Amino acid sequence: MKLSEAKINTILIDDEIILSSDLLSLYMKSVQSERNINKTKHTPIFFPTALVFGEIFKKYSLPDGTIHLSQKIEFSEPIQQNSKIHAFAEITKNLIRSGNRLISININIYNSQKSLSHKSQCNLLIS
Repeated sequence: MKLSEAKINTILIDDEIILSSDLLSLYMKSVQSERNINKTKHTPIFFPTALVFGEIFKKYSLPDGTIHLSQKIEFSEPIQQNSKIHAFAEITKNLIRSGNRLISININIYNSQKSLSHKSQCNLLIS
C-alpha cells in the first residue's frame, strides 16, 4: 500500500520491536558513530524512531523524491539496549499543499513496563 493513500488516523504500526545490539550496530554505522556504541547502556535518542520508520516502510511504499521535512521529539526517556519496546504510529495529517502531499505521523514508544518512553512527530513531503 502507498503511504500517500492512507487516511488520517490510520495505524501504521502497533507492534513490539526488540532494540537489538545488532540493529544498533547497523544504525550507528549509518550515522558514523559506531565507536560510541558501548559507552552507554541506553540507545541513542533517534534509534527507536528509526526502527519504527523501518517497520513502517516495510509495509508502506514511498515514491522517490520523498523528503523527511522534520522530526520533533516531544518527550523522550532513555531506553536500554536490547530491550523490547511497543511502537505505535498513526497518520495525523494527510493533505495536499501547492501540489505536494504533506503527511504527519505521530509515534509513541512504550517501554517493557508499558510506560510512555518516547513521543515524536514527523512530517514527510511527497512531491
